[in-house]
Amino acid sequence: MRVLIVTNDFPPAIGGIQSYVRDFVDEIVRREGPESVFVFAPTPNKEEAAAWDAAREYTVVRWPHYFLLPTVRVTRKMQELIRAHNIDTVWFGAAAPFAAMGAAAKRAGAARVVASTHGHEVGWSLVPGARRSLQRIGEHADTITYISNFTLGRLKDAFGRDPDFVPLPSGVDTEFFRPAEPVERRATRESLGVGESPLVVCSSRLVARKGQDQLIRAIPAVRERVPGTQLIIVGDGPFRHKLKRLARDVEGVTFTGAVSRERLRDIVAAADVFAMPARTRKAGLDIEGLGIVYLEAQACAIPVIAGDSGGAPETVTKDTGFVVDGHSIQELVDKLSLLLIDAPLAARMGQAGRCHVSQAYSWKVLGDRLVEVLRGETPAVYDS
Repeated sequence: MRVLIVTNDFPPAIGGIQSYVRDFVDEIVRREGPESVFVFAPTPNKEEAAAWDAAREYTVVRWPHYFLLPTVRVTRKMQELIRAHNIDTVWFGAAAPFAAMGAAAKRAGAARVVASTHGHEVGWSLVPGARRSLQRIGEHADTITYISNFTLGRLKDAFGRDPDFVPLPSGVDTEFFRPAEPVERRATRESLGVGESPLVVCSSRLVARKGQDQLIRAIPAVRERVPGTQLIIVGDGPFRHKLKRLARDVEGVTFTGAVSRERLRDIVAAADVFAMPARTRKAGLDIEGLGIVYLEAQACAIPVIAGDSGGAPETVTKDTGFVVDGHSIQELVDKLSLLLIDAPLAARMGQAGRCHVSQAYSWKVLGDRLVEVLRGETPAVYDS
């Protein structure tokens, strides 16, 4: 099998879909070999892209612009790559809008077209013109992957009856995201300046949907019940300035800004509770597709509190954490306080979370599934 991945979201650019595509490409390479994998991606930064590509075993072809869009020129270049490299399967890393080139891919000789959805397509499905674009994508895609049952429910009718639908959430590296050793936990907490204080961590892009503002509003009441509680907010984004203004007069709130993957893991693994009370906004146009951060925290054996937006509740079981109304500060205060006070409950949920992620979200399981999809071996009806 020879695969061409067409994506606007690829390193060195940083983001959730970028990480998703990068990690799944690595899984394909492990199973099929680097000579079978070709990536067609934009050039967000020429020097950084060149350095990234030079370190890869597989071939990366860069479109010489910041964005990759399904224009006539981009479509022709994709077709050239399909013919030049005898491509069997084209995988569009994000279905909308790129899988609109599915028909052109097949005209160039590709036998299969696979397209992945990530949650933003739900907004498309609510707008008549954009919904028609999804219908056209569905007419030429053999398989559409989805990250949660919530997004499947919103998107299946929009894409139509032609494609198969297969669950493909992001996997979690359970060797990297792991429980911290006591000495590691102490060192991380000392570096954060929190010592042995009760610690709540939220790691995510700083955007309104994620609910960091609700955590800041909840912390004063939590500190009344659990004195000394600290909130560490990890990440950066357009909501940063508003969050910092909100936290100006609130004790116990710290912003780390963007951090390395290793530092992120260490901070999450040093927490007592991980919380991201995501909420749906803009009349359903702004939702949480899944929430990989919940899974990473569970892999570190940390109990989680998820918001009730979109697919986020699917990441948590009754044994691994709680789902709260992302608009309810009182519910958030109650669940945070419970987990910070009841250490045995938190420990049980943390261990259960580690088992949950290892069994359902390991790269072994999900990497095998994607390769089956690319080969056309996955049955039309997939029981997730």
